[in-house]
Amino acid sequence: MSVLGLGAAAAPAEAVDLSSVQRKAQPAAGGLGNPAPADRGFLVTFADRPGAAEAARRLEGLGTVTPLVPDAGVWHVAGGRPDVAIARARGRRGVVAAEWPLVRRAQERPSPPPPLGLVDPGVFTDPLLGRQWSLAAGGWTPALAGRTPRPTIAILDGGIDREHPEWSGPDSPLTDGFTAFQGQSDSRADDWGITGHGTHVAGIAAAPANGIGIVGVAPATAAGGARVMPVQVADRFGDFTDEDLIRGIRFAVSNGAKIINISAGGPGAVAAFERTVNWATQRGAVIVAAVGNEGDGDNPLNYPAAYRHVIGVGAQCGSDTNALCPTRFGVARYSNHNSTVDVVAPGDGILSSVPEGVQRDAVMPGYAIKDGTSMATPYVAGVVALMQAANGGRLSPFQVMRHLEATATDIAAPGRDDRSGYGAVNVARAVTTQAPPDDLGEVNDDIPYVRNRRPKGLPVGGPPAVYEADIDQFDDPDDVYAVTARRGARLRITLTGRTGRQSIYLWGPATRTVATGGVNMRRNLVAYRGLNRPRQVLVARVPRSGRYFVNVYARSGRTSYGLTVRALP
Repeated sequence: MSVLGLGAAAAPAEAVDLSSVQRKAQPAAGGLGNPAPADRGFLVTFADRPGAAEAARRLEGLGTVTPLVPDAGVWHVAGGRPDVAIARARGRRGVVAAEWPLVRRAQERPSPPPPLGLVDPGVFTDPLLGRQWSLAAGGWTPALAGRTPRPTIAILDGGIDREHPEWSGPDSPLTDGFTAFQGQSDSRADDWGITGHGTHVAGIAAAPANGIGIVGVAPATAAGGARVMPVQVADRFGDFTDEDLIRGIRFAVSNGAKIINISAGGPGAVAAFERTVNWATQRGAVIVAAVGNEGDGDNPLNYPAAYRHVIGVGAQCGSDTNALCPTRFGVARYSNHNSTVDVVAPGDGILSSVPEGVQRDAVMPGYAIKDGTSMATPYVAGVVALMQAANGGRLSPFQVMRHLEATATDIAAPGRDDRSGYGAVNVARAVTTQAPPDDLGEVNDDIPYVRNRRPKGLPVGGPPAVYEADIDQFDDPDDVYAVTARRGARLRITLTGRTGRQSIYLWGPATRTVATGGVNMRRNLVAYRGLNRPRQVLVARVPRSGRYFVNVYARSGRTSYGLTVRALP
């Protein structure tokens, strides 16, 4: 057995090619995507969570420092010369990222929808349930949607039309809302978009079963504990910025929403946005996002769907075929097909509510058909609400994602594939079958998420630290555990998986991230082990006393695993 030691105090046992232990790096923050206007300022992410006074001290002279999600170490800096200040901020104490917020776009397919017979509103007296092919596609029935209470669904979009018959009146299921553009609570957050995108998305997820128009996957009620929260984060044209989305996520989570729908996305990773997503996940919120509509073009990785722990949703076709939907109930050609896709759901030819003044795609006043992964995403958000209702609201975000994937109907290549993910969401299976056990350690993707957790002490000859967890190449490739050991002890780390390929990294006390790269690895990586076998053991001598970080990384596949860390003389 060879031990690879790369720390300054631990000479390698043999010549080492660093490329053999490096893994695919996360996309560089801000490396792709369109920056939001610079006069709005930039985002700073700290390795720790400083208070307001400390954050201001660290960023002194760079502009006005205000909190975005301080619990996640995310702050906003505005004023002065941001182009100069952002470069200076990267060198300040504790700063891991200083970056421009990027622009995200609503993921609504702009192409004309398939034709649908018009309904005369003058004689219309019955719900439009019979025209909602999407509900029946996944095995939806009223019985599945009847359970309450259900968690609040936050719609992060252009607002919801409170004057619409589906959403108005004394029995409106809408909660107080929030307008990110004003940076303060707004009890209305009305839909001000020219396409009615936010109202359409809300209707798919949760339009009430009130005898008016359509019915959502998880019908909202005012009295039954199944509400919808409008969070206005998009402009009139359906464009979002990371800063507004971050504010919206913080408001939604802080005000009790457990399901967050983001029918938008765009290329480019931003550390502050990712940190906020993980902050929300740690607090039990499930984030569902559209993977994008460029699948028949350049097919980029779109964020937030590409962030870990976010359920990325692609668009499924109905029974009608056309150039963009050549296969009945298959995946739409425009739906992005890459590693971000977890599941697909009905997204083509979807009828839902819009403000009555919106004429685009309308089939009658107040109702329109739209296509895109924007429409598939709230379908999944509604299914998540039904899953939580059936399980008393006890499912963690990890359990929700795994159960959605495990119960999906495989419609493409066997197993997971980049076009359909794990398959088309099956409402009946997701709601009526037992969910998997929880992974209690999540979120533990990197060192900042475990620094504030009490590390396992490892006295020589004492009891080992033992962990049971799950890991996945696409959704959750990194698990990190903190342990303490005294100088001179040998750590014996045993990893036992079932399938796939995993690696073990042991990082030293000064490490700030488990991201692999030349400088970080040369300075902080103590040892590495990566064999193509279910069970593997790494043994490394500790160069000094302190807290060490054990990182299990999924190179391929998904598995449950056991991890044992013991200190030997």
